[in-house]
Order: sequence, then C-alpha cells, then structure tokens
Amino acid sequence: MNKSQLYKTALMLGLVGTLGACQSHDIQPTQTSQSLSLSITTSTAGTVDSWQVPNAEQVLVVSEKIGLSLHQGDTRKSQQKGEFKQVRLSPISTHQWLYAALEASNDSVFIGTLNAETATLTPQFSLSQTGLLVDNLCLFADPANETLSIFLSDGRGRAEQWLLRQQQSWLATPLLLRELALPYDADSCAVDPNRGFLYVSEPLGIWRYPARIEDNPEYYPVSLVAPYGEQAEPASSLATSDSGELFALLESGDKLLYWDAPEKVDSWQPAKSYALTGLTATMLNLTHTANQHSVQLSFTSEETGHYGVTQVKLNSVAQSPKLKVVRPIAQSQPAEQFGDAMDDPAIWVHPTDPEQSRVLGTHKKQGLQVYDLQGNLLQKFEDGRLNNVDVRTGFNWQGRIISLVTASKRDDDSLAFYGIEADGQVRRLGTTPAQLTGIYGLCMATYQGKHYVFANNKDGLTLQYEVQANNSNLVAPVVRKIQLGSQPEGCVADDVHERLFIGEEDVGIWVTSLNPADNSQPHSIATVGTHLVDDVEGLALSHSASPILIVSSQGNNSYQLYQATPPYNHLAGFRVGLDGFNGIDGSSETDGLALSTTLRSKDYPNGLLVIQDGRNRLPDEPQNFKYVSWQDVLNVTGLATTKLTQTD
Repeated sequence: MNKSQLYKTALMLGLVGTLGACQSHDIQPTQTSQSLSLSITTSTAGTVDSWQVPNAEQVLVVSEKIGLSLHQGDTRKSQQKGEFKQVRLSPISTHQWLYAALEASNDSVFIGTLNAETATLTPQFSLSQTGLLVDNLCLFADPANETLSIFLSDGRGRAEQWLLRQQQSWLATPLLLRELALPYDADSCAVDPNRGFLYVSEPLGIWRYPARIEDNPEYYPVSLVAPYGEQAEPASSLATSDSGELFALLESGDKLLYWDAPEKVDSWQPAKSYALTGLTATMLNLTHTANQHSVQLSFTSEETGHYGVTQVKLNSVAQSPKLKVVRPIAQSQPAEQFGDAMDDPAIWVHPTDPEQSRVLGTHKKQGLQVYDLQGNLLQKFEDGRLNNVDVRTGFNWQGRIISLVTASKRDDDSLAFYGIEADGQVRRLGTTPAQLTGIYGLCMATYQGKHYVFANNKDGLTLQYEVQANNSNLVAPVVRKIQLGSQPEGCVADDVHERLFIGEEDVGIWVTSLNPADNSQPHSIATVGTHLVDDVEGLALSHSASPILIVSSQGNNSYQLYQATPPYNHLAGFRVGLDGFNGIDGSSETDGLALSTTLRSKDYPNGLLVIQDGRNRLPDEPQNFKYVSWQDVLNVTGLATTKLTQTD
C-alpha cells in the first residue's frame, strides 16, 4: 500500500468520528441537474487557465507555451513570458487587480497588478522563498482585516499562507503567516472572504477551514464523495462568491455543483447541479459583475485550449464587515510554555515618567510577570497559579505610599499581594485566605479612601474585601457578598462614579455600587446576543468625563464598547488585527484586558489598552499580551469625535 493509500485509509477510519463531532452538519443530497450553456471563445495555444476581467472585455490567459497574457478581443495587450499553469485575480481598486500566477519552470508564484484601463500587467515580486513545490493557489482579500494573502499548497498535505498587502499597500516582501496541514492530494482551494472560510477539495470531498489565522482551527465537511456522501466524484476546481456561495467543478469536467451561502457555519442546503454544454472544463474561475445578484464563471479546457463564460444568479448579497480593525503597537514576550497560560493584565503608571510604566500579567500555571512598554520581561514571580490581577495606587504600607497589586491565587484560594515602589520595582507582600472556594476572577477599587478587592468563583459568588495593613501583614476581611446565577470572571471598578461592573460569562454584564453596605441586587446593562458573544471575559474602563466600558467578547474575537454611565448604551465594536509591516499578529480568544487612559506616552498618547492573546500567531508561539493605542481605538470606532451623553 503506497503513502497516498495509507493516508486515505487512515482518514476514512477517522471520518465517522469527525462527522459525529459535527452533529448539526447534514450531508444533503444534490438537487436535479440543470443545463448551463457557455459562450465559447476561440482557443489559444496551450491555454490551461483563464480569467474574465470584469467590466473590461478583457481575458487573462495562462499558457505553458506563451506565458501569462492579457487579451482584449483578438489583440494581445500585455504578456509575461514563462511556463504558467494557473492564475488568480483579486480586486485592489476600481480598475486595478492583483494577479497571482503559478510558473512551472522554476516553481515560483508571480504576483503583480493588472490595470484594466491601460490593459497592462506589472510584476510586483516573485514568491520563491516558499519551501513547497507549489501545485495550487488561491487568494484571500479579507475585508475584515484589510489584508490580502495567498494560500499555496503542494498537493502532498502541506500548505502555507503568505501576506501580500495590508491597507492597500504592498509589503516589501511577502510575509509567511502560517503553515497548514491539508489532506493528501488536495486539488483546489477557494476562499469566502467575508466569512473567512477556506474551502479545499480532495479525493474524499470538500472541506472548510478557517482562512484567518486568529480563528479557531476547526474544519467541517461540506460535501463527501460517494459512497460516503452524495457527491458523485471529486471536484477539480473551486470558486466562491463574496456573498458566500460555493461552486465546484467536478473532475469529469461537464458538471458544476453550487451551494447557497450557509445559514449557519456548519449547516448546508442541498447543492444545485448544472450540466455544462459546449465545453469539457478543467479549471473554474469566478468574477463578480456590476449586478450583485449574479456572477460570471470562466471555464477553461486544458485539452483544447478553449475557454467559455456564463452568468449564474445568486440568492444572497455580500455583507460589509461590521467591525473595524485596530492594529497592535507592540506585544509582550511570549510565555515559556504552550497551552492556556497567560490570562489577565494590569497597568501601573509611573508617577513622573510614563515611559517607565509597567504591564503586569498573570501566568495561570506559573505566577506573575512584569513587562515594560516594549513588551520586554523585567521581573518574574513563580508564585503558583495566579488567574486575575489588578492594581491601585495610594496604599499606605509601613509608613510609605505604594501601589498595591492583588492577584487571585487558585492553588490555595488566596489573595496574593504585591507592592510597586516609585521606581517601578515589584515586591511580594504576602497572601491571605480568600474564604472563597475555587477563586477565579478579581478586580480592585478605592472607595471613600479605602482599598477593596472583589474576587469571584465559578458558582457565581463575588466577595468584597477591605484590604488592611496589620503591622507587616496584609489582611482582607469580607465585607459584602454578591450572588449571580452562573460563572462570572471579569470585573472592573469605576472609582469616580462608585460603580462595579461584573461580567457573567454566558449571560452579560451587571453593575452595582462599590458601597460595601449596599446589598441590593446588581442591575443588568448588557446581555449576550446582539453584540456580545459568550464568553464575556475581560472588562476595563476609560477614565474621562464620559467613561467607556470595554468588554472582551471572546466568542467572536471582538471588543465591545459601552457607555459606563446610564443609560449604558452600546457604542461600537472592533477587532485587533495583524500588522504585517511590523510582524505582529492580532488577538483572538481573549481572556483578560486592561486599559489606562492616565498613561500618556509617545506610542500611547491617549492611553494604553493591553489584551491577552489566546492564540499567538506569526509565528505560532505561546500566549502573550498585545499593546494597543487607545487613540487608535477611538479613531477607528469614530468615538474620538463623538460626544457621549449620560444621565448622571
């Protein structure tokens, strides 16, 4: 049995388990076939692929004999010589297109621009630094992150994703985003840009992967080849529309399958089947027309060199991204171990030199780590499983004023205390029992001159402690209990307005008073659903005349902003995306976050937002923290020029 057969056998043995894990996914039968007539164009010698340029009456043709050539009618307008075998197009402006073409003689991918107005091809660079013998490629113009990347595969189970452009600008050289493992003999790929899905065809069917490096690495079967599903034979070429429809040209070359955009990420309607007339095709490409309700499909026959086009109506329209993207400025050194390690940050602001401020971060299997504003690790306290951390200034300790740091310690259900001196050095101050079984989340507050800690557990209980200095020890008697219905974690105190915000992970956000004598029930201000996708994780506050509450919406890798005063309106949302120019990935699966708007430095003129990154990419490394300029958040969300109203 050869390597390919061994792989297929192993894959099939695990297929039943995979499908069982995707119970909501149903393999649907194919609908009755309809005829699809093609308008055939005269052959060009050695043509193996073609792409109809939208609204320009131009065709980009790939030939192993002539090369890459742009035709307008019977005239060849531009040419790039080589032994080309595949081409892809992606729009970059009204009349400008990015092309990526696979050149067989030196196993390179040539990338450049096609100008439809001047009918010219302009090379940008050759992607030859990949370690693959490239066999297939597809482009991903991601509107959510304003990036353009390319997927390359070798047909032998290996693939790579390279970043080419960001925010309408070319990178100086392509940047490797990640390596992927694909099925052996994967034959074609296509990307749904708005949903961020990568579709891959292989001998057993069509599978869907995440196209964005920050998304959860899940995969689903879209369609399986008989006898495991209803697909008659493997697909040789795939194409997708901006609105999420999927097209598959089957290996026989005379049948096209078409799926409407799925209503849910793991559920599909039955495929429509089209019988091609006039051409037996080997390649399929898709072009969007001016009419958003239809696309133009280009088919090419490698055997005859003919290519043909037709239009197909769509049942849905592409949706614009709902969330703007912010880029990180810096990032902390990664943890020493892979896995769920880093959790929650806090920010200490230096009293005289903001550039000497510190970021504290919990390593929930190791202890507390201290970073500078460039992300360099300065101190490390291997004190056990610390989960959440917070800081408050102005604490009287042994006759001097320090900043007090408190962390929730899960090893022994205690509160771990640290002090920060004016020089930025962090020192241990000791621990005290939390009187809480299964301590989890934590935050701090100052109220009427006293320092308080709020800590919670997975049973929904939050305790309020008053921190007191007792000679050389710290004690924290419980002064109040707050009960929610299910697991909370993130919390943050607004010391000025004397409010405490608590995040209940599967439910939403609650607000209550900081007053330890207030035994009233917390008030719900936001629920999981429209903007928040569970889990609700980290909470932080801006400090201004109109404070803003920022919440980590872990379920969709976003951050949601609310008024921190009544009526607590939702203001905006955003994502943190990768910065290819500086080699920093975005953030995903965020747990804790912290915001300081009193820190004003060169890189953070209006404050610093620090967020935990649950999947640290570019390259794949252990978890860390991303540093974001609060001014960038305000600018991107439009809140920099928005006057917020409040009722108290």
